[in-house]
Amino acid sequence: MNRADGRPTEAERFLIVYGPELASYSFGPEHPLQADRYVLTMSLLSSLGWLNATEIEFEAPRFATLSELMSVHSYPYIQAVQQGQAISRGERPPADLTFYGLGTSDDPLFPNMHDAAALYTGATIQGMHAVVEERAIHAYSPAGGQHHAQRARASGFCIYNDSAAAITIALQAGMRVAYVDFDAHHGDGVQDAFYDDPRVLTISIHESGQFLFPGTGDTAEMGKGDGRGACLNIPLPAFTGDEGILSAFDRVIGPALRAWAPDIMLTQMGVDAHHTDPLTHLNATISVFPKLAVRLHELVHEVCSGRWLIVGGGGYDPWNVTPRAWTAFIGTVLGRPVTDVRLPEEWLRASRAAGGDPPAFLLHDPGPEYIPLETQDFAPVLEEVEETALAELLAHIRT
Repeated sequence: MNRADGRPTEAERFLIVYGPELASYSFGPEHPLQADRYVLTMSLLSSLGWLNATEIEFEAPRFATLSELMSVHSYPYIQAVQQGQAISRGERPPADLTFYGLGTSDDPLFPNMHDAAALYTGATIQGMHAVVEERAIHAYSPAGGQHHAQRARASGFCIYNDSAAAITIALQAGMRVAYVDFDAHHGDGVQDAFYDDPRVLTISIHESGQFLFPGTGDTAEMGKGDGRGACLNIPLPAFTGDEGILSAFDRVIGPALRAWAPDIMLTQMGVDAHHTDPLTHLNATISVFPKLAVRLHELVHEVCSGRWLIVGGGGYDPWNVTPRAWTAFIGTVLGRPVTDVRLPEEWLRASRAAGGDPPAFLLHDPGPEYIPLETQDFAPVLEEVEETALAELLAHIRT
């Protein structure tokens, strides 16, 4: 746990797997997914002096091996990704790879497609190894969280599924895993990878797929076969806001994790639930993310001796919101006070140079400008999840 001053103890060795080369994962300047979101996050954490503690260590990312990629992806798909990279580099003639989800508007070809995706996947695997081997109690892979990639198909800006590959490492070590996904989009790729696996609990809290990509994540999706009950979805209606997200944690996610009692937890910390995000409509504010960090930090120590791997995810305001939200989350995990934190001038200049116009304070957020006069109530969704998926999970555990 933390010392009296709120900072981590030596027992909370914290590993960050990061390097500037991770910014090579880029679909181009007009694409919604921009590497600036984690580049500016890391520079903000550094500018605030929050990465200077002796208990924080860094590792440069390394490429995932072919065998590691094949633990979650088919060999023909990996070959297609490599082919797409060669085509984009002018080393191979053009070919239609849309069968594999490549060369689409969401996942266009780019010169480092395979290498960059293998690098962020390797970074997340490194973080998992560190926690499994007890070289760190918590680990963070900022460029990870590419949760839509399927076994044989790219999807939703994601080429390789780093979280699924990392979970496989924990399973090989004989561990029971809980995966919790806060991205506003359903964590379909990770869910699908372990849908029939009784050793992995997948939880996704997201905006309902009724009108939002990928269109999945209904409460009725609870796993199959031996994995029936080990899959839990919380599809919140649009405009839910902070109250609904925190209520879902307290009423569903917390009880589910306590009942599951994992050996290790992986959290996908997409922050695209924020009200200014251009792709979603959940209306959260920045202050919800440190509140989630407090809850999660307490819970991982309660249920799995603190063993925790954190990855990034969505967040499509890469200059003003996403770096501040992630910094508030990670800062809270590190025991740093995040209230009334003034942003360093050097970081403000860097954000503005990239195209942003952030406020002066870390948590400054006036809230959504537009709140519908009539919003859908989230309470019935939580009641349905409690009565169906959570009950199914408890039955799964009893058997």
